[in-house]
Amino acid sequence: MSSPDLILLKYLPELIPELAHWHYLEWGALFPEKTEADFAADLAASLNEQQLPISWVVVYEHQVVGTASLLMHDMQTNRELSPWLANIYLAPSVRGKGLGKWLVQQVMTEARQLGLMQLYLFTEDQAAFYQRLGWQVLKQELYQGKAVTIMSWCCQAVPAQAEAIAG
Repeated sequence: MSSPDLILLKYLPELIPELAHWHYLEWGALFPEKTEADFAADLAASLNEQQLPISWVVVYEHQVVGTASLLMHDMQTNRELSPWLANIYLAPSVRGKGLGKWLVQQVMTEARQLGLMQLYLFTEDQAAFYQRLGWQVLKQELYQGKAVTIMSWCCQAVPAQAEAIAG
């Protein structure tokens, strides 16, 4: 089994149409005003390295299998919260192999290296997963008719502190 790689999307922009398709299928219901082309435009805007928005792709066993982003905003609501961990996506064929944990931890490390102080995310059904990685629940709300949990993580916490928080 090979190790996964996290590669900046800026080095593989030709993947944007495929990734936008994945994102649209996965999250289109949460963003009913957006088309697949809008998802592609958002990804194209994240071809950065040292400033937000930033997106990455996951390459595993010589295939692109996932994505992750750091964005200034990820919801129409909660505009006072920023920045956001977003677009955490893995192809169904590689789920359940520990890549989700690896991916989130990699992007958390990237956020820390960028000097970010706090990150936020929202999830429909993965709050327990993120709590195990040191994220804390801020609140729950209805967003586009779906129940979501909004969470935060202190980027500058020492990893041992994050472990203690995760319990």
